[in-house]
Amino acid sequence: MSTSQKKRKCLLTCARKKSNLPNTNNRLKELCLDPIHIQEWNLWLNYYEPIVRNDPYFEHELITRGRPLAWFVAELNQRKNKYIS
Repeated sequence: MSTSQKKRKCLLTCARKKSNLPNTNNRLKELCLDPIHIQEWNLWLNYYEPIVRNDPYFEHELITRGRPLAWFVAELNQRKNKYIS
């Protein structure tokens, strides 16, 4: 597992636990990973974690491939359009 994958996995775990930013940055530091800023943490708490919740495919894409938020939005829109059609 690459460093960036480890970081994303750590961030997702912390977001699932609803950790605060100082605790999350302490955990990253324990893993010898760079800390994050509040804006990035808010993305994890408010967007990434809810999007991948209960969706193993999305979780894999986030952790393994590092998909950006725009990719998830496009995928969610595509799924929505399939259900509407």
